[in-house]
Amino acid sequence: MTMWKKLLLISILAAACSSPEVPVQKAELAFNKDRAWSDLEAVVAFGPRPSGSAANAQLRDFLAAELTAAGLVPQREPFTDSTPVGPIDFENVFADLAPTVPDAPWILLTTHFDTKVLPGHFVGANDGGSGTAILLELARALAAEGPREIGLRFLFLDGEEAVNLDWEGDDNTYGSRYHAQKLRANQDAGRFGACVLLDMLGDKDLAILHETYSRRELMELFEQEAVRLGLGDYMATRRWLPVKDDHLSFAAVGIPSVDLIDFEYGPNNAYWHNDKDTLEHCSADSLKVAGDLVLGALPALEAWVRR
Repeated sequence: MTMWKKLLLISILAAACSSPEVPVQKAELAFNKDRAWSDLEAVVAFGPRPSGSAANAQLRDFLAAELTAAGLVPQREPFTDSTPVGPIDFENVFADLAPTVPDAPWILLTTHFDTKVLPGHFVGANDGGSGTAILLELARALAAEGPREIGLRFLFLDGEEAVNLDWEGDDNTYGSRYHAQKLRANQDAGRFGACVLLDMLGDKDLAILHETYSRRELMELFEQEAVRLGLGDYMATRRWLPVKDDHLSFAAVGIPSVDLIDFEYGPNNAYWHNDKDTLEHCSADSLKVAGDLVLGALPALEAWVRR
């Protein structure tokens, strides 16, 4: 090899060694809408699943099995509470993805799976089913990616629905109140920097409203991330509405909480709380919009809880 070729080779090697390493771009987390839709079909196949029913218990077993298959360790949280019709046995199901950093904050991702006792065959495809399917697929995607610097709890709640026809007093949010109060009693509530509630997000005509009981900074964070992700049309910020829901239980123990909900299901809410709440009026694309929004907003949400 001639001297000039040697010098050229040395210079090329030196340049290669001194060049800054190009960072590997981390792949975007994937929300599998087909798998989420299969979950929704499975949930609906259990039929009406009011708290204390056999179908409710079967669904809880299904949730635990799916969380186990995702590599998570499901925890069962049974309790009995008094209701207007007497004591009812409830049970929440949750799984944790512990953080890589000691004493890191946690984020609570939650939904309810029970259905209201109503005349007819109320299967709650959207109201209870859609959030359950979305959260299951989020658990799979995030568990597959592995632990993060913050902790994640995937919490499936029983007993959101009122036993009586009307939502009054304590006849509602049985599961979220129990879990929240247990967090406070164990002095664990302070670990959670945010709670994100997913409810009624399967509507074919998805429009997530600005829920005014929600922590404003969190609602604005999701609205901003929706625009960044190209999903801004699904966040109906022009619609401001207070909705009493499970997130209020966690807000009551000091956890900043936000409710991602579309509370206009069908023309004039015609499909809500009746036998028209079926798969026919839901969409796998809507499940994916909600799932992509949560996954896409997660880095900003993590930054917010570490602020």
